[in-house]
Amino acid sequence: MDSPAWQSEEMTITKFHELLHIDPSIGPKLVKKYLEAIKQHDGTLKALITINNAALETAIEKITETVTLNETNKPFPPLHSVPIILKDNYSTADLPTSAGVKALQNLRTKDDSEVVSQLRAAGAIILAKANLHEFALQGITLSSLGGQTLNPYDKTRTPGGSSGGTGAALAANFGLVGCGTDTMNSLRSPASSCGIVGFRPSTGRVSCVGIVPVSQTQDTAGPMGRSVADVRILYGVMKRPDGRDGDDSMEGSEAIHRSGRQVRLGVLEAYFQPEMHADGTVEMEYIAENQIVRDIIRLSLDSIQEQDSDITLVPIAPSSHPDWSYGTLLAKADTQAFEFKHYLDEFLQSPLVSSTHRSLESIAQSGDFNPQAMTHVFSAALEDPETFSLTSEAYRSRLEYVAALKESVKQCFDKYDLDAIVYPHQTRLPVKIGAKKQSGRNGVLAALTGRPAICIPAGRSPKTASAALGIPVGLELMGRRWGDDELLDIAERAEGILKGRVVAALY
Repeated sequence: MDSPAWQSEEMTITKFHELLHIDPSIGPKLVKKYLEAIKQHDGTLKALITINNAALETAIEKITETVTLNETNKPFPPLHSVPIILKDNYSTADLPTSAGVKALQNLRTKDDSEVVSQLRAAGAIILAKANLHEFALQGITLSSLGGQTLNPYDKTRTPGGSSGGTGAALAANFGLVGCGTDTMNSLRSPASSCGIVGFRPSTGRVSCVGIVPVSQTQDTAGPMGRSVADVRILYGVMKRPDGRDGDDSMEGSEAIHRSGRQVRLGVLEAYFQPEMHADGTVEMEYIAENQIVRDIIRLSLDSIQEQDSDITLVPIAPSSHPDWSYGTLLAKADTQAFEFKHYLDEFLQSPLVSSTHRSLESIAQSGDFNPQAMTHVFSAALEDPETFSLTSEAYRSRLEYVAALKESVKQCFDKYDLDAIVYPHQTRLPVKIGAKKQSGRNGVLAALTGRPAICIPAGRSPKTASAALGIPVGLELMGRRWGDDELLDIAERAEGILKGRVVAALY
């Protein structure tokens, strides 16, 4: 049969490995399937920057290993022959690493980033490197090197970001699983917009060494996939062998272990409301989209509570905690503008990096970037180096605010005896192509407090002329510090009830 039944399905890691036990040639066949899909559709979607021309050859070479493991009845490595999409800020010794920036299109590194080394050691095949919002600084996935990535569910809209290339690629079935990074929202925004799963681990759980940095305080790398099960497997490979980094080694786990399957989810009511302009106004289109999102998330929560009697929903009133709004946290706690230049320059000047540009200032002077994709983070330290530095009083004040924020969130969890809190990741649909930013995102709370957070598909908006299936809406769960595995357990239970993943119609 020319088109085996498995080719019409969305592949999972577990299913793929089951098939490899039956037929080792399935490995190269799957890579070919993905490459054909990329060739057919990525000219439109612009999800990818670089295709690994050696991927198919690597898959063919792995047949011998597969046969040996089958004959000796030994288990496969966790990512054996799995084709992976990497966001193009992960350093790879055999492929360029651009961060989406035209000025860095020829940047090479002598070694893989630490996490890529772990992926390869677990058997992964790097299939391609994905477009991202330039320097990973915003949420619409526009870059000077990769162009504007489109949303597979509605090509008039963005795919979220900054890991939007990875998100769109997985939604379009260009790869089995993928990796992104998250400084504010960047793993979860594309997950919400593209109907997939994006997981931000506790900060420090996954190494960022060798990944183009934005903010040491807020950056983390994490897995993306079409199911929580796949994300869990990928996360198991990505995380540090010791589980956390040295800076947080003295922090005890907040994870609690209830008897049986009991779970208490706090419904963060403040995060259902639309994001206001400074003058207190909201566009009419946003208000309408916000109502759609709220309805979907409320129905999802009702379904979870109705179908799993061991999950209790606990309303968290806005008056019961400090102001955790995006506007407030961006203004008082976000560290990106203070850290970006310092850590990017440090990366570019590393002896492992070969690049024409060795500093942010050099890139800025070259003009080889997309000004429309840039944010205040790009220019801040160049225009005002005294304020936007690691030694300024303003930076110290932000770190103090972050410390207080962590404590206020911990108090909320303790007060209501919560395992996780839940809310819509975005209070509106992904913005239209041409918008300068994605407003209404709620990922900043996890990013600043270092807590694990995961976004899963909750449903889709009503169908329109440009969105035949509707536009995905994501449900976010934020857990206890270091409670990554417990949060994945909760997300998998919710996913099993909601069954929100629907294959994108690309034709």
